[in-house]
Amino acid sequence: MANKYKGEIKGKLGDQERTFRLTFENIINIENTLNKPIMKVASELASQNFSLTSVVTILHEGLKGAGANIQFKAVGDMVSKGALVTSAVLAGEILATIFTNPEEDESPLAKAENESQNTLSKNT
Repeated sequence: MANKYKGEIKGKLGDQERTFRLTFENIINIENTLNKPIMKVASELASQNFSLTSVVTILHEGLKGAGANIQFKAVGDMVSKGALVTSAVLAGEILATIFTNPEEDESPLAKAENESQNTLSKNT
């Protein structure tokens, strides 16, 4: 099960559902591999002006960030055997995890943090 509080998401790649997560190191690797800032990579995905290399790089780094030991070529083979657009959508969802936080009201701590205690005296 993916832990959204750690930035993990699940997605289908190849023939199975996998866990993806981008760490600081993975984000830097994406930028260095593609030779462009992460915001530009995200913008290109959102505008559907992306390359196969971009999609495979994001998926590969997302898998590595979640602890998978997988080769870049293996990820590329899975993408090329499936639908590129489906893989691009998944890559976009992975990138979105670094720009958004889980909703506060869904956090296991949010309920306790947001509960207000009734401190009014009953004598007033």
